[in-house]
Amino acid sequence: MGNGKQVAAGMALALGAVLAVTGCGSGTGAGAGAGAGGPASSPASSQEPAPDAAKTTALLQLNEQLRQKLGPAYSGSWIEGAVLHVAVTTQAAKKIVTGAGAVPLLVTFNASQLEAAVRAVSRWQSTLPAVQGRAIHKIIPDGRAGTVTIYVAAEQIAAVTRAAATDKPAGNVPLLIKESAGLPTPL
Repeated sequence: MGNGKQVAAGMALALGAVLAVTGCGSGTGAGAGAGAGGPASSPASSQEPAPDAAKTTALLQLNEQLRQKLGPAYSGSWIEGAVLHVAVTTQAAKKIVTGAGAVPLLVTFNASQLEAAVRAVSRWQSTLPAVQGRAIHKIIPDGRAGTVTIYVAAEQIAAVTRAAATDKPAGNVPLLIKESAGLPTPL
């Protein structure tokens, strides 16, 4: 592979990782359609061939252009089946996404609202008893599902769930609590 193709492939992988990390990657499965304006599809099968680096780079560039153009109507995005899907909050934005050749999904909350909910949950985490606060390993927004998901150590799920039900730290954004596979570690 030539240098240009290696750079493009590297950029595509890095940008794909950014989409996944920012909650713009695959959906969340159970409950994904709640509050999202319709049912969310399941993540792409591992048997599905990955799009080539050039296609992925083009889709990521289109996503960035749409994110800028849509402004507050943008909620999130993901690539599935070599197609860009974009979650939006208005019918006008839905038309823009369709016109750009991507697949729109009408949802309730935009990216800013979801990020504000993540910050609120993070602040709430610091008010919990230390054992519960440390048990929260990850907090992520999901524009596709219109939720914030927190990943909690198994031994504290019940306590954190009770506290979240009482305190409602994400406001009107649905909060999903899932068992954590452990603390994230750098690659």
